[in-house]
Amino acid sequence: LTRDKMLNVLLFIDGGWMKDEVDTGDRDRAEQLESLRRVCIPATTFLLVNVLTESGQDTGVVELADYLASEQYQLYTLFTKEELRRFLAKVYESSIRCGCDPLGFNEQQQ
Repeated sequence: LTRDKMLNVLLFIDGGWMKDEVDTGDRDRAEQLESLRRVCIPATTFLLVNVLTESGQDTGVVELADYLASEQYQLYTLFTKEELRRFLAKVYESSIRCGCDPLGFNEQQQ
């Protein structure tokens, strides 16, 4: 339940959370929203990683990497290089715990 609600924040319909559906031409507003997205989306992602990890849902962390890498959502563009490194380290740790490789394939079935 928590996972789904937090994922909905990250993958919000019509272009994403805190993004205008229609270009209003207000550049200040667009810049403010982009700044907020660059802070809030990574923070929400790491919060979701913690929730999933603490509740033993390591496969959910590995699945979250798919959403971050998706060209449809382009969430990866909101992360700094350091944040991406930290996130990938979390994905790696979770993949080891759940017996999946970082791409989500189950190593035990191969």
